[in-house]
Amino acid sequence: MSATRKTSRDRAMIALTLTPPIALILFCVSAAATWQAGSATIRPLLEQSFSSELIDSPSPEAADYAARTSKEQTKSYRELIAAVDSLNYQYQFLFDALAEQEDLFDNLDQEHPVDAYIAEYLADAAPLLEMVRQFKFRASAIWQPNELGNPYRFSNGMLQSRGLTDLLMVEFRSAVRDKQTDRAIEAFDLFERLDPGINASASQRILPLVTRSIASGIWGEAELNQLDRRVHGSRDLEDIWQNRLRGTKLSQLPWLLRGEVSESWRYDAIPKTYAPSRRIQWLRHQDEFSRVRGIGTLAAIKQVIELENEWASQSESALDLALQIPAYNQHHHPGGSTQYFAILFAGIANERRYARTAIAVARYKLKYGDDPATLDDLSKVGLPRSETLDPTGHPFLFESDEQGCRLGNAAIEFTDGRGYSGLFDSRDSTLSSIVKQFVMLEFR
Repeated sequence: MSATRKTSRDRAMIALTLTPPIALILFCVSAAATWQAGSATIRPLLEQSFSSELIDSPSPEAADYAARTSKEQTKSYRELIAAVDSLNYQYQFLFDALAEQEDLFDNLDQEHPVDAYIAEYLADAAPLLEMVRQFKFRASAIWQPNELGNPYRFSNGMLQSRGLTDLLMVEFRSAVRDKQTDRAIEAFDLFERLDPGINASASQRILPLVTRSIASGIWGEAELNQLDRRVHGSRDLEDIWQNRLRGTKLSQLPWLLRGEVSESWRYDAIPKTYAPSRRIQWLRHQDEFSRVRGIGTLAAIKQVIELENEWASQSESALDLALQIPAYNQHHHPGGSTQYFAILFAGIANERRYARTAIAVARYKLKYGDDPATLDDLSKVGLPRSETLDPTGHPFLFESDEQGCRLGNAAIEFTDGRGYSGLFDSRDSTLSSIVKQFVMLEFR
């Protein structure tokens, strides 16, 4: 009897001893099966966006670049940008001074201290400006890596084209100062011909110049109509948004397929491995981002924030997460903040509406010989009411009296938000995040 009890106890002890390792083995096998099944799901998801040849390419970004661009055109453009940047470097003092000057258009009949420096710069830049006039920007694709709309890591040697925009901004300023409206329109046209990636990101720098020039009173009705058509016909933000999402997904192909990320800034660069379930979640969130509509609106920003918060707080309960190396709970945010671009696009959209409203005020003054009493009067010159609204949906601040009229770029004065963003719990914080700085335009 005692031998039987001993044997039963031994069996029980053996069973208790073997249960944890068996459970662990079963868990690992299940996790591995989940990992394998998830990995097999990723490629079909990618093939909905990219060809098999592009996915299998050793460098998908380079292959996509080669298929979309002209080497000869890009080489010429690169040389132009390098020459402009070199000249601008010599005149950095001028650009620093211009950054502090907001009164260049206040009195065009009075000489300004920077006029002589602008003339000297444009004299040296004349050959380059002529090259810009002759360059066929749309003849074949020129891809701008790391620019808005093309956030690819692959570089063709043109990480930025800010210098070219700076040249055109100086030309526009000088033309307005000289009251040469044809020349000013040409500078704005040249800007509009740039690659859409540059065009969209730089519009927040050049459009305020155009808007401030409207109040100077130098524009005729036909010229105002030209400016309005150009602002209204600017590249669709929805299209740029979709291009950015495509570029982000393309740049993450190695991570999506293999799950490995190496932090190159570390001395001990140990690759981190991310489970397929986490990569699939990221792909599905990208699809959600692509379905966001109304890009450039507050509603779109809030939807994007909700999706980003969902990604950050999403439950990590899939079995394959247990096999992540070297840690179990890892967070990775490929492609940077989508919220940042949603806010940026809303700022661009507001700048466009503000410019069109200012143009309409100037057109009204020319047509009726008087200031509009309210923004509703601008419907008489064909401006839809929707174009007079700030990001919160309220009409731009507008004042009209015997001294003239004044137009703000938001419905209320708000806290200066330069260098601050991300809060949308009040009108003030929303405008600070999107519009950044309150501007009041005084028409003469």
